[in-house]
Amino acid sequence: MAAEQRKLLEQLMGAGASSRHAQLSLSDPKVCRSYLVGICPHDLFTNTKQDLGPCPKVHSEPLKTEYETAADKSKHGFEYDYMRDMQKYIDECNRRIDAAQRRLEKTPDEIRQTNDL
Repeated sequence: MAAEQRKLLEQLMGAGASSRHAQLSLSDPKVCRSYLVGICPHDLFTNTKQDLGPCPKVHSEPLKTEYETAADKSKHGFEYDYMRDMQKYIDECNRRIDAAQRRLEKTPDEIRQTNDL
């Protein structure tokens, strides 16, 4: 069954479509490092106001498996990049929250009108 589906997919996508990901290596700049380490920020909060849209980089399950089984993960430095990217995403979320809270804060005139009621 899987072989039939693969054959049909190759017919639709072309023979080179499945081999494109096979040619990539862990150090290729086209590969999403965040996906290899954990989860890509582009995959978080889809269909919400925080949606970043589709990731421009390649998410390859075989490369993720290769990375997870690698003996020396620290030599790549992907964890550092992942933490840096996640921190930027968290900072952006916090910035949006702060801006929304500032819009909700009452002015002194509004506070006075509320107290007068």
